[in-house]
Amino acid sequence: SSGINAEYGDAECARYGIGFTDLVKRPSRGQKGLTNGEICAGAAELREKIVRYQPMIVVFNGKEIFAKFARLKLRDVSYGEQAGFKIEGVGSSCESRFFVMSNTSPLNAHFPTVQSRMWFYDGIREMMKRLRVSPYFSLDPSRGDSKV
Repeated sequence: SSGINAEYGDAECARYGIGFTDLVKRPSRGQKGLTNGEICAGAAELREKIVRYQPMIVVFNGKEIFAKFARLKLRDVSYGEQAGFKIEGVGSSCESRFFVMSNTSPLNAHFPTVQSRMWFYDGIREMMKRLRVSPYFSLDPSRGDSKV
């Protein structure tokens, strides 16, 4: 289990169509400890996975990592839903929506407490509610077609 949620482990989250991943599969003390090559390779792999699995919502933990993934300048990335962003070269065949929240590291001085980051979680919840109209989305794991 990732330990992200004390009540539900990774297997339980997967039953609801929720998954977690990293761009780089090795421990580091932060993004500064990763090479550009590692980040680019991880971003390419993640883009392929998103196109293959078509998750309804992809949440990025930090503006800098999303900017690198999306091949955007950091100044062009804002927090929240990334309206209109599509994976390059895929066109309309990938309907995944993207959301950027603050980096949850305790070292993040901009949003140092859980309370200061709650609006991100509220934004994700609202996005999920709005997208529920899709026939591909269900929080009922017994249907077997959950996609988040």
